[in-house]
Amino acid sequence: MRIRLLGTAAAEGWPALFCRCPHCARARAAGGRNVRTRAAANVDGVYQFDFGPDVYHHMLQGNDLSAVVHLIMTHSHADHLQPSDLAMRQPPFAHGVSGPLHIYGNDRVLARIRGPHGDAEHPGLEFHLLEPFTEVGVADATLVPLLADHDPAERCLIHLFGRGGRWLLYGHDTGYFPEETWAAIARWAAGGARLHAALLDCTAGPLATRRGHMGLQACAEVRERLLGMGAADAASRFVVTHFSHNGGWMYDEMVPHAEPLGFAVAYDGMEWDA
Repeated sequence: MRIRLLGTAAAEGWPALFCRCPHCARARAAGGRNVRTRAAANVDGVYQFDFGPDVYHHMLQGNDLSAVVHLIMTHSHADHLQPSDLAMRQPPFAHGVSGPLHIYGNDRVLARIRGPHGDAEHPGLEFHLLEPFTEVGVADATLVPLLADHDPAERCLIHLFGRGGRWLLYGHDTGYFPEETWAAIARWAAGGARLHAALLDCTAGPLATRRGHMGLQACAEVRERLLGMGAADAASRFVVTHFSHNGGWMYDEMVPHAEPLGFAVAYDGMEWDA
C-alpha cells in the first residue's frame, strides 16, 4: 500500500491565508516542510481521502487526479470538500477520463456535492452513503467508517482502510476517539487484523487538546491504547498530521517531541509503503 500525503495542514493552511503571527512568518521564511496545504491523502494512485480547496495545487505537485477512481470523504467542512472542482472532471474541462468517480461519504458530504438538483447535474459521479461501523467494499479494498469526535452537527468519520492485507487508519479530523469507535476497533482487531499505518489528528501540536481535534499528548494516548488492545504492534507506523499554526511548532521543532512518543511527523508530499 503506497501512501502519499498531499496536504498536512488544518483549515487555514500554514502559513495561514491572512495571518501575521510569528509561526506563519517563520514558515514563510523557512519554506520546505514547514509550508502545509489543507489535508488530503492518496493511496495506490486510485484511492483519495478528501478533496479540499488545495486539490489543484496537489495536482501540480504530481497527484494524478485522472487516475483516482474512489474518493473517500471524512466530512463536509470546506477544508476537506471543494465540490465545485468535481465539475472539472467532465467535458469540456477534462478529456480522456474513463469510467465514473465513486464518492463515499456521509449524508452532508453527498448533499453538498449533489446540490439542489441532485444527481442529474453530476454525470460521471456515483454516490455511496457511508454509515458509521458498516463495512463496505471499495473495489478491491475494504472500508470501515468510524465515528469521529469533531463536529456535533455532523456525523464526521475517520476510516479503517484495507487493501491487499494491509491496513491504514485515516484518523483525522477528530479528538480522542468516542468509545463506540474504540469498541468497533476492538472488534476489528479481534478478527486478527493489525494496523500497518495510522494517521492521527495533531492539529494542536503541543497544546492539551482532546475534543474536536487533538494535540500530541492525546495522540500518544490513542497510540498506546491501539497497541494495548492489539490493533497495532511494533511494526505499525504512526504519523501525526493536520497541523494548525496555533500549535506553533515548526517541523524541526516537532520531530524531537514526536519521535520519542513513537510518531513520524507528516509533511506535504511524504510517501511510504505501508
